[in-house]
Amino acid sequence: MKHPTAAAPARRRRNGVRSRHYRPGSAPGSLQAATSDGAAAAPPARVSFMSYREQGAVEELRDAALADCKAPAADAVGVTWLHLQGRPTAEQLQALGRAFGLHPLALEDVFHREARAKVEAFDAQQFVVLNRIHRDAAGDFRTDPVSFFLGRHYVVSIDQGASDLFEPVRERIRGEGKLCKYDADFLLYTLLDAVVDSAFALLEDLGDRLEGLEDEILDDPSRAARNRIHYIKRELVVMRRAWWPQREVIATLMRDEGKLLADHTHLYLRDCYDHCVIVIDFVETYREMASGLLDTYLSAVSQRMNDIMKALTIVATIFLPLTFITSLYGMNFDTSSPWNLPELHWRFGYLYALGVMLAIAVGMTVYFRRRRWF
Repeated sequence: MKHPTAAAPARRRRNGVRSRHYRPGSAPGSLQAATSDGAAAAPPARVSFMSYREQGAVEELRDAALADCKAPAADAVGVTWLHLQGRPTAEQLQALGRAFGLHPLALEDVFHREARAKVEAFDAQQFVVLNRIHRDAAGDFRTDPVSFFLGRHYVVSIDQGASDLFEPVRERIRGEGKLCKYDADFLLYTLLDAVVDSAFALLEDLGDRLEGLEDEILDDPSRAARNRIHYIKRELVVMRRAWWPQREVIATLMRDEGKLLADHTHLYLRDCYDHCVIVIDFVETYREMASGLLDTYLSAVSQRMNDIMKALTIVATIFLPLTFITSLYGMNFDTSSPWNLPELHWRFGYLYALGVMLAIAVGMTVYFRRRRWF
């Protein structure tokens, strides 16, 4: 039976991004998986619908049906936001594609949980994928893709994680905040910024854990501390692999000269890009700290081993002359022979031998202390 700390890495790998494997030979845009990884038994994604104008929210539906959610007309006023929370089924994606005219290739990426962040333009739509890294209820790292479709007057977002990240955005819309004064492109920026900013709490937790590990290693370099260092390094590798392409996605949107992103939205995207750079800087810094902690652990273990070997060597060195004396007096062949040990006939010979051994042990200890050998 594996120890819990030994079983944790396998559990963390299982909780990472797992794709529904592509069926070989299937047509582009297919929503069929080659194998089942247990997702078929999962419930369909929860659907929420919100429509708002400059005055605030006009309509809001929770746990809505996709049949009740329609794309706004070309001359519509306001913004329509359709959000799917959870892992959507093929039927849900097909209905979503028919309602909003989403490109089949983009829906295929959503269905197969495309792991790499990217941005693509499909006719009058902008398709964006980011990766949201968070901890689940068991405290393990999870990487869940968050997909966005930006169209004229609407945004479709699909968060395949279990928890809802965008509730604060809904609160801002209900409060008739600044968000309501702009078009759908500003809503897209707001959602992207929420995904980016969600990394800061995770990084703060990693920083606290690294500082705690540093103190623990200096006090007691245990195997559990070493394992936790490796876990943090693996988590930082996951974050680095996810965040480098996400920075490029935001940079691509900043350079976009299409008709869907307004100039003022480009300005706000620059702030989102700065947040991405800060996250990556933190990740790189923490990776160096984790590597330094591992070196510190190895040095501490080596130093501890040296201290143990030094203590054992000192004890062995002190007992070496004592062993010689006891072995010498153990050679009692013939007490009547004049060449035998004369101390064997002394009345206090035993106490004399013990006194000599004690004097030797004390003298050697004092000598070692003065030489600062221990």
